[in-house]
Amino acid sequence: MAVAINEIEQYWARRADSYSDIVVHELYHDNKSRWMDVISGQLPKNKRLKILDIGTGPGFFAIGLAMLGHDVTAVDYTQAMLDKAKENAGYLANRIVFQRMDAHKLEFADNTFDAVVSRNLTWNLERPEEAYGDWHRVLKKGGILLNFDAGWYNYLFEEEKNIEFQRDRKAVAENGVFDFESYEESAVMEEISRGLVLSHCQRPQADMQMLRNVGFSKISVDAEVWRRTWDEVEKINFASTPMFMINAQK
Repeated sequence: MAVAINEIEQYWARRADSYSDIVVHELYHDNKSRWMDVISGQLPKNKRLKILDIGTGPGFFAIGLAMLGHDVTAVDYTQAMLDKAKENAGYLANRIVFQRMDAHKLEFADNTFDAVVSRNLTWNLERPEEAYGDWHRVLKKGGILLNFDAGWYNYLFEEEKNIEFQRDRKAVAENGVFDFESYEESAVMEEISRGLVLSHCQRPQADMQMLRNVGFSKISVDAEVWRRTWDEVEKINFASTPMFMINAQK
């Protein structure tokens, strides 16, 4: 089943408000400092960098990196998400360049950015290898890609993963914490995800092969990064789907 990018865009436009609420919570709690510590630990020290945040959503990475003094450009295909990102940025909005753009085909010159960052985007992509190739293109020589993601919908295709997913939902209820999977249209995203490439793949192994194919070198994975970035509620929600970090250098 092929998935059209407009179908994905419309879904995220409808979820802009609720997703932004989650990001606002992160910005004003310990989540932001944990995430920025992890990202800063992967980047050159004591340098003001030109950073591209792809799939910025409500702006979490863009805002955090701008606070650290970097020159940030934030792109997303969904205008409603960009509107929320600008709103959430507050006084920093004039220091971040927000642009609506397709992650598969970026409208930047070759060798533009010192770093590209992305969180929870690549699983959404229709043609992830093509996107990775364009991200490689806009990075400067020696530039770094940091991609944070997980096999969010592998449970649709793997019986053991589905059992673990249902176990997570039970743990959420037993602990009385917020359920990230209990939202309007969750079934809609499941149906969309059935047609997305990376829902069917072992991750991050598939991503690493794609990154090699498009020319990245020195590719490494931190499969334990979730321990340093997630709060306790996230760890209960996503115990069966740990987030990884890929560091790939051009």
